[in-house]
Amino acid sequence: MGRQARQHWYTLYKNVQAQLDAYQGNDSINLLIRKLADEQGYDAKVVSRMLKAGNFLDRIAGPCSSEQVGCGYAHIEQLERLNQLNSEVALSLVQSTLANQQTLLDLRNITEGHAKSVGTATTTSRARARSRVAEHERRCGEVLEISRPDFFGYPEGEMIKVGHSDLFNQFFMIQVNGHPKAAIFIRVGDTSRKEERAAADLLKLASFARTYFEKVWYIFPNGSSLAHELAFYAHSVKALGKWLYLGTLSQDSQSIVPFQNRGRALERELIDGVDPLRWDGVKVSTRRKAHGSFRPVIDEIAEEI
Repeated sequence: MGRQARQHWYTLYKNVQAQLDAYQGNDSINLLIRKLADEQGYDAKVVSRMLKAGNFLDRIAGPCSSEQVGCGYAHIEQLERLNQLNSEVALSLVQSTLANQQTLLDLRNITEGHAKSVGTATTTSRARARSRVAEHERRCGEVLEISRPDFFGYPEGEMIKVGHSDLFNQFFMIQVNGHPKAAIFIRVGDTSRKEERAAADLLKLASFARTYFEKVWYIFPNGSSLAHELAFYAHSVKALGKWLYLGTLSQDSQSIVPFQNRGRALERELIDGVDPLRWDGVKVSTRRKAHGSFRPVIDEIAEEI
């Protein structure tokens, strides 16, 4: 068991998250979070839950002060589950939850009620999805005109909207003196698919695009959960911030905000024990189970040298 808590959970979340965002060492996230948790007198898994809850709270309510957060992190966890079922109801309960006017039992009952009644006609769902994609693409196009290539590190570059490509479909591209330098993909996320699968597919596309571009960018809507999942995958393959970059639209959709939050990486690695590079199979000759984890060929070569 962890030692007795010494500070408000949201204060701890802010302190630990700031250290994680600034971390540039070589140790794994698991080791880092365990070290920070021990320094604060908490169990590592509890701190990871606080980080997840704090990240969600910041996404839906904006940064708060500890005085404004009168509830426990378990209340925010329950609110996040409700948000996955009905975001409007969840948002309507944010302030009363923060004021500690909602018990955990209240939130559980509300969540269970919506879990039973959830369900939208497929055609309506698809229409809404298409509308969200079109609106996000429109807003991103407007912002990219304002941001220009300078934002992406190419002040002498030229922004091009590619309307057709057999390899990448529609996307934005920055070229310098006729040479492609950066690919910018606009993505929303498909609610009908698991985020893990969607993030893996986006990483595959980015890895393929890297063959032709120095930098690959994804721009998501403000508060995108898929951005967190892709950040975890990109972090796992040591691509985040090196050649693969993520951004979200600002709350007013007037600018692009670089995405650097590693909260999902902590949650997936520490609590779930997920390794996105893991593989499982059977040996053809013996039919015995086999498993492992992919490693970049360049790392293998470096070790041999």
